[in-house]
Amino acid sequence: MRNKKSVLFLIADDWSRIARCYGNEVIHTPNIDALAEEAIVFDYAFCTSPSCAVSRACILTGQHSHTHGQYGHCHGIHGFRTHEFMQSIPKILKANGFATACIGKKHVEPPNVYPFDYEPKVNARSPTDIAEKALEFLYQYAEQPFYLHIGSGHPHRAGQGYGNEKIHSGIIPVGYEPSDIIVPNFLPDIPMVREDLADYYESVSRWDQVVGAVLKALDQSGRANETLVFVTTDHAMPFPGAKASSFDSGHHCPLIIRNPTQQKYGIRNQALMNWVDFCPTILEWCGTKYPEGATTLYGKSILPILEDESDSPGSGEWEETFFSHCFHEVTNYYPYRVLRSRRYKYVRNLAHQLTTPLPSDLFRSISWTAIRQDPNINMLGKRPEKGFLYQDREALFDMQNDPAESKNLINNPQLADIINDMRKKVIDFRQKTKDPWLEQSFQEDELNA
Repeated sequence: MRNKKSVLFLIADDWSRIARCYGNEVIHTPNIDALAEEAIVFDYAFCTSPSCAVSRACILTGQHSHTHGQYGHCHGIHGFRTHEFMQSIPKILKANGFATACIGKKHVEPPNVYPFDYEPKVNARSPTDIAEKALEFLYQYAEQPFYLHIGSGHPHRAGQGYGNEKIHSGIIPVGYEPSDIIVPNFLPDIPMVREDLADYYESVSRWDQVVGAVLKALDQSGRANETLVFVTTDHAMPFPGAKASSFDSGHHCPLIIRNPTQQKYGIRNQALMNWVDFCPTILEWCGTKYPEGATTLYGKSILPILEDESDSPGSGEWEETFFSHCFHEVTNYYPYRVLRSRRYKYVRNLAHQLTTPLPSDLFRSISWTAIRQDPNINMLGKRPEKGFLYQDREALFDMQNDPAESKNLINNPQLADIINDMRKKVIDFRQKTKDPWLEQSFQEDELNA
C-alpha cells in the first residue's frame, strides 16, 4: 500500500513578501492569497543565504552555505558544487521509495547528490507548460509517494528587466502603473526605481499564475489530500540592498504551508525559522529518517509548531535564527554570518574591507544604473548609500525601531551585554558547523577575544 504522505515544493526565483496576504494592497496575487486562506502563513521566515543556487542547496540539503560546499552559483564559470558526500531531500526520499521530480529551475549540482526521477525540459515561466509536466509526473508515478519540486523562472530578472514583453503560455498580463507601486524603505523614490518595481510586480503576478496552475494540477491528480504544500522563494527581491546582502530585505521571505491534516485555517505563524529547517520538516512528514553517520542536520522540523499561533511558538524555541553567506557569482565574494533574534540582529562581515559587490543582474538593472549615475543620490531610502557600499566589520541593528537597518549600534555601551552574547553565539554556531572561514577568524585572533 502506498505511503500516503507526499510533498509539493513550489519555489519562486527572487520573490519578496509581496502579496496581498503579506499586506501589499497593490499586487494582484489571487492564487497565493487563496492558498493563504486555507494554509499557514509564516511572518518570520528567512532564507539562509540570499543567493539563488546557494539557497536551493540549503533547502535541499538542510545545510548552511558554508557547510554544503555549493558556496555560490553552480553554472558556467562559477562552478561551485555541493560536496559529493552530502545528503539531500531527493536522495533520501528516492532511497525510501518516493518518486522525485524537478520541473523548471533546479540550479544545484551534482546530479548524484540531487537525483530526480523526472526532469523534463520546460519553459520555467509558463504556467501551462509547468502544470502539464507536473500532471504528467503525478499520473506516471501514481502508485508512489512523491517529492515534486517546481522551480519557476519568475520573478527573476531577464536582462535589465524581467522579460515581461514575452507572453508565455498560460500567462494573463496584469500591468502596473509605476505611480501605484510601493517603494520599499531601502530604495530611493525616483522614476526609474518605480518603473523597475512595476516590471517586478508584473513578474510576481505571473509567478502567482504558476502557483495557481500547479495547484490545479495537484487537485486534478486526486492527490492533494496526501500532499504537504510549500509556496516560497529562494530569497528576496533582485534589487540593490536585498538579494545577495545581509539585510532583512534580502533574507526575510514569504512562506506558506498547507498541511492536508491541519485543524486550523488561514493562520499566522510567528516562528523565526530558516531554510535549513525545510529538510527535517519534509523528512518527518514523509516518515523517513536522516541517514545515520551523515553530516549533521542543523535545522529542526517545523511540523510540531505548524499550527502554533502564539507570539513565541514552541515555548520560545523559535526566537532566533542564523544566516550564512559566502558568494553569489564567483566574482561576488562577501561572506558574512548573522544571528537574527526577535528584536536585534548581529552581523559579522568577514570581508568588510571590500566594497559590497552587486550581482551582475542588479548592477545592470535600471534601478542601480539610475542611482549610480545620479551624483545627488546619497540615500538608498532610509539607508546611506555609503553605509551600504562600505560596511562595518560588525553591526548590531534594532529591528524593532530601525527595520531599515540604517543605524549600526555596535558601539552602544548600553547594549554591550546583548552584543557580547550575540557575538559569542555566532562564534559558537560557526564552531559547531565547522565553518571553513574560522581559519580567517583564528588568524585575526577573534576566537581568543
